[in-house]
Amino acid sequence: MKKFDPKLFTILENIVGKKNVSSSKDVLDKYSRDWSFHAPSLADVVVWPQTTAEVSKLLKIANENKINIVPWGGGSSLEGNPIPTHGGIVLDISRMNKVLDVLESDLQVRVQPGIIGDDLNEQLSKYGLFFPAASGSSYIATIGGMIANNAGGMYAVKYGVVGDWVLEMEIVLADGRIIRTGSRSFKSVSGYDLKSIFIGSEGTLGVITEAVLKLTPLPQNKAAVMASFNNIFDAVKVTLDILKSDCNPAALEFMDSVYMHYVNKAKDAEFSEKPTLIIEFHDSSDIINLKLVKLKKILKINKNIAYLEYKTPQELHLLWGYRKAVRPMLSKILPNMGVLSAEVGVPISQVEKFLKKAEALSKKFGLQTIMFGHIGDGNFHGWATYQLKSDESWGKVTKLNEEFIKYAISVDGTTTGEHGIGIGKRKFLPIEHPTSLPIMKDIKKLLDPKGILNPGKIFLDN
Repeated sequence: MKKFDPKLFTILENIVGKKNVSSSKDVLDKYSRDWSFHAPSLADVVVWPQTTAEVSKLLKIANENKINIVPWGGGSSLEGNPIPTHGGIVLDISRMNKVLDVLESDLQVRVQPGIIGDDLNEQLSKYGLFFPAASGSSYIATIGGMIANNAGGMYAVKYGVVGDWVLEMEIVLADGRIIRTGSRSFKSVSGYDLKSIFIGSEGTLGVITEAVLKLTPLPQNKAAVMASFNNIFDAVKVTLDILKSDCNPAALEFMDSVYMHYVNKAKDAEFSEKPTLIIEFHDSSDIINLKLVKLKKILKINKNIAYLEYKTPQELHLLWGYRKAVRPMLSKILPNMGVLSAEVGVPISQVEKFLKKAEALSKKFGLQTIMFGHIGDGNFHGWATYQLKSDESWGKVTKLNEEFIKYAISVDGTTTGEHGIGIGKRKFLPIEHPTSLPIMKDIKKLLDPKGILNPGKIFLDN
């Protein structure tokens, strides 16, 4: 790939305006890292387009000059997905952040990619609608980024992941061509499903500039329960019993005893530091009450030791505040320690074995592991702590991470359920997809023959 030619600055400025182009040290540093543990890397310039036409012109120029383009949303990725590892242009779409059309009668909305998930749902609330697949970081993550990573979240057990709610997209290809994929019809089998190829492609095949999303009515009521158990076995048994029942939870989350310990430290709380579930229901108040009765029976059978209900919006906000409290406080809770974050998915039947394997790996490497995540669909986050500036400690944690991921694959699980491949999981893709990986590479070469779109991601040789 060519070294960035300073003469291109004038061309970029002519396309988007001088105020929307920057190569200042502070700006480049800000866009050199995401929320992951991966090393930062500097781009040559950051550009903020505001229209599809501008994105098209930018990609055409970049393709002609063999300059890398790295799409950027909210920067909240956890696998280094938007880090500009090969320099070039960071394309920040955050200023393309409008709701273009609320198609209320069709339960749909047309949006630009830079709109923040929570901002979208706030605007939709006046119509009694919401986009339920938003990720846990929806207070900062953009819709475009969520689609590019096919993100999931706490409500995936009921509503599915982001890709399940995308009907149609406008995409700019590497050479600047603008295409539309999908249909506003809820059912369409017209031609190849090109839409799904771009969902989860992490900006390596094209740049999303518009999307039509399905919506659902706001729940009439919500209620949640926090339930704790003496051991992982009981928590897993409850999970399976709930999923086999007609309770149909909207969220079914797991936090291990270590995570609960850090919740207490982060929030100055006094919860039971035992394996804990959060179970949330969305329905009418009468049906929710019936589900709570059924849930209590399931919990009693499975030796539940602590039970708390959350029913008002204020109480639910407080509850999810506990669930999300640990990550922002880690540097204070664990000074001089780093946290390697892993994320995998396994079949529900393998959840108990998987959690026991995580415990065994913790003992094997003498490292603290912290397990939590979306147990209702088998999608787990595993953190392992290590000493900063210690090559020995870092070596142990990376080996633990590798065994953690390989075990998930060995039980018919997946390298990643929602965070994507990015940088750190590229070497596991050949293990998980040995026969289909060559086809993925062929698609990449077809759509991006010069390799300018987010190089260094997904494939080891990209």
